[in-house]
Amino acid sequence: MTHYGSPENIAAAQHQVLCEIDRARGFGRIILNRDDKRNALTVPMRDRMTELIHQLEADDDVRVIIFESVGSSFSSGAQLDEDWGQRGKTKRFTLTHAYLYHSQLSWGRAGFGQAINRCAKVTIAQVQGYCAAASYFLLASRCDFIVVSEDARFGALEASFMGPAGATASIHLNRILGTKAARLIGYTGRPIDAQAARRFGMAHSIVPREKLSEHVQDMAAGIAARPSGLLTYLKARIRVGESLLASNVPVISGLLSSHFIRRGADEHNFFKTARTGGIKAALQQEERQRGKSHHDV
Repeated sequence: MTHYGSPENIAAAQHQVLCEIDRARGFGRIILNRDDKRNALTVPMRDRMTELIHQLEADDDVRVIIFESVGSSFSSGAQLDEDWGQRGKTKRFTLTHAYLYHSQLSWGRAGFGQAINRCAKVTIAQVQGYCAAASYFLLASRCDFIVVSEDARFGALEASFMGPAGATASIHLNRILGTKAARLIGYTGRPIDAQAARRFGMAHSIVPREKLSEHVQDMAAGIAARPSGLLTYLKARIRVGESLLASNVPVISGLLSSHFIRRGADEHNFFKTARTGGIKAALQQEERQRGKSHHDV
């Protein structure tokens, strides 16, 4: 698989995504370690997660994989102002370029989501604070279990500035949350809290923040203590079911539309401002642009 990103970002991913194994208790931990950016996911970070998932899958001492993060938030999603070489010097796509981007997006940006879907080991997302955008619909929602702290928030926050979120069309999310809840989150961009996530069936349990890690590790150890053959058999049946429901294949047409359905100047200005002034400045510019458009109408 082609690795995208600058040499600096590829090197940084080695310490931005960590891996620890507790062989005595039978679980591995993949840890997002980029608290200064609210654990925003770069493409090299996602590539590294994919590699670590495959390594843990091949380790017979590991029966459960925990996804967790340091800091106040699980992850703010993809780093939108990242330059990972997907467009080169062009500002707008030709049709051929769009198809190429589609392929690169499936594996460069979303490949780790597919690795989680198809993982032969039991997976648990340990979520505190915000779990937004890509981390919400490509990471946490793909895990077998999600355990959250009381301050957890889930949402397709990109819907607030890029139009209806591509996750709205995801079979996977519609099946987990129900169509009405998935559309509410996708169309409005409003996050849901831990209690709502539990009601919708996304979160399996809510734990005080200070006890979250201990609770999840005890849960992982309890699952890992079950007969390995039984775990493998059950997970294999689940993977077959996911395949029949088309829930473990790339569903990104909506995500592509959220990129393409904007006027060229708007898209260019948003990402240009994000690169120079950060996401907050880009969002503020977007609000000013919307206000001007409404006034013009």
